[in-house]
Amino acid sequence: MSEWKPICRVDDIPVLGARRVTRPVGVAVAVFRNSENQVFALLDRCPHKGGPLSQGIVFGT
Repeated sequence: MSEWKPICRVDDIPVLGARRVTRPVGVAVAVFRNSENQVFALLDRCPHKGGPLSQGIVFGT
């Protein structure tokens, strides 16, 4: 999937933290920022336990 959509400013995502972004349909998206200011996004659902990934902690870079 190569279609990007703006969801927030990078500064709105805490370093080593996450933000949860809701979608009109489907599972919310968890957006993470590491210590090198790289941003990653994935579905906000743990594949093992089913809990929200956005409530987790970012370790390392």
